[in-house]
Amino acid sequence: MANRPYVKDKKKRETDESSDAYDTIDWLLKHVPGHNGKAGIWGISSPGFYATASLIDAHPSLKAVSPQAPVTDWFMGDDRHHNGAFMLMGSFSFLSSFGRERDSISTRGMAGFSNYGTKDAYRFYLDAGPLKNFNKKFLQGKSILWNEMMEHEVYDEYWKIRTPIPHLKNVKPAVMVVGGWFDQEDLYGPLKVHEAMEKAGPKHQNLLIMGPWYHGSWSRKNGDTLGAVAFDSRTGETYRKEMELPFFLQHLKDA
Repeated sequence: MANRPYVKDKKKRETDESSDAYDTIDWLLKHVPGHNGKAGIWGISSPGFYATASLIDAHPSLKAVSPQAPVTDWFMGDDRHHNGAFMLMGSFSFLSSFGRERDSISTRGMAGFSNYGTKDAYRFYLDAGPLKNFNKKFLQGKSILWNEMMEHEVYDEYWKIRTPIPHLKNVKPAVMVVGGWFDQEDLYGPLKVHEAMEKAGPKHQNLLIMGPWYHGSWSRKNGDTLGAVAFDSRTGETYRKEMELPFFLQHLKDA
């Protein structure tokens, strides 16, 4: 499932997101011709978590990593909970499709719940009644992640072992963490990832870029507005051209 815990002192066949990243880079360097021996990683949201994980026990050829809106702690501040408060609407709509069991491989994601019966979201969630009703009425017990989250309603070991924060020590690649001040999903993650590395004393560049963005919008929008608010500046375009691209060119191409 998503957000696999880091495994310290792995035995022969044990894996986690960190070792997967290491093995993938190693395979690519050995089998894909025409490279200069340097690798970079970036990702947004859950892929941002994988980017963070790649920093732990990093491959020697991994030179630049950008965790963007990285999922970091699903209980303390990201996605599913904010300071322990369960984010019902976002979690139900997301988990109704994410992590569902499949009976075949497909290029399309699983469809989520759509039969709300009203355009008034507040009315739907109010009428649904107690939290247990969502599983009984709508999910039929088939969402593995939903079931796990219902079983762990306090900040227990299930949540604690899934955050990479304690393991962000001796980080060697250059890092550029990115987040949005208006991101209702993962505002906690980028701030905490950057903070953890600053405290540990990074070996190389450790940048933090925050902008007037919602979840992932810096990667695909102009960033000149937020609803009716105009910024009179194409902040997303500026970020991509003047911050993200130069970061990777510097560390991967010696530009």
